Amino acid sequence: MVPLAILLLTLPATSCAGPRPTAPAAQSETLFLDGFFPIGVFSQPVESFEKWKQRGIDTLLEVPMNHDPAAWDRAARAGGFRIIRRPAANPQDDIGRKDLLAWSHWDEPDAAGRAPTWTPAFERTYAEWRRIDPNRKIFLNFAGPDITWFTTRTDAYSREYATYYPRLVRTADWIASDIYPAGGWLNRAHESRRGDITLIAEPMRAIRQLTSKPQFVFIEASEIESGNVPGARCPTPAEMRAQIWYAILHGARGIFYFPASVRRDAFRFDAAPPEIVAQMVRQNALIRKAGRTLQGPVNPSGIQVSADGPLEVGWRLLDGQATVIVVNPTRSSVPNAKITIHGATGEARFLSDDRRVAVADGVLRESVEPLGVRVFVVKVAG
Repeated sequence: MVPLAILLLTLPATSCAGPRPTAPAAQSETLFLDGFFPIGVFSQPVESFEKWKQRGIDTLLEVPMNHDPAAWDRAARAGGFRIIRRPAANPQDDIGRKDLLAWSHWDEPDAAGRAPTWTPAFERTYAEWRRIDPNRKIFLNFAGPDITWFTTRTDAYSREYATYYPRLVRTADWIASDIYPAGGWLNRAHESRRGDITLIAEPMRAIRQLTSKPQFVFIEASEIESGNVPGARCPTPAEMRAQIWYAILHGARGIFYFPASVRRDAFRFDAAPPEIVAQMVRQNALIRKAGRTLQGPVNPSGIQVSADGPLEVGWRLLDGQATVIVVNPTRSSVPNAKITIHGATGEARFLSDDRRVAVADGVLRESVEPLGVRVFVVKVAG
């Protein structure tokens, strides 16, 4: 969940892959966003833009409250960033801009009991924005702890509250979610799972029950609610890495880092410690190395991939080459795990270190450390 303080800144076993196999292999023209994978950061001031670029950020999301939107936008454009934000003061000025990926609704319309009042407002906003620019994408972010709570409860209040989600989904083209396993507020069903990186996928599943629209995921990069919420802490570098790739494995079409600390006594836009920054830089580079194929169909039916539990796998397929993502979401090592890629030939090349491993009869063996991630490419027959 994006905490209240940040909201005020932007106000008004064998395991197969997570998502089930979908479409056939991608052709270049079918890639989402033509193969561009947004790596973004939430609500940062102009003076920090160059720092974020050095960290591998290519997309800026939201103007901080009380900052000049026009100056922020000019600086973002000058820096070569892609942008997601509220419309310009004159929305007509945004028509045709390629760097502006989407207009954004206010953040988390489902948090803090707001859905009954915010939903009709979003519906009116959506109609107005569509009238102004029918081609502009519209972005909406749900509070992860809330959507997973209300869509799974059986009490009368929750069932009624859940009816607002389909209406809200209809007001956007792209849907995001935020849940911060280490540093954020968690609902009562999740409190005992502090640090469990698999929480990242629970809002994604809830959204997938409502729509097949593209999803984006926020990734925690600081202590966020430490001092406000019992047990909240900064994620470890390994936890953040696993969250990133677990989200991508489950179909995220872009990630947005949340680096702020919202302690009541000391707000900071960027509270990411050095070890988190170093991991961020490494994983952003790895995402870029994986490249355009990440925006192809999720787990296409052209091949099948599986792995020894508790490992989870996902894959993309482009031009006869599979990109396979393997995540160990547990705190235990998985030695000599069997990973099967049906139809794979030759050898697998691991993107993090260019290590090459032979694939025999579609099988490779790999030991994976706790919270470990492997991303590799392999040629497939077909």
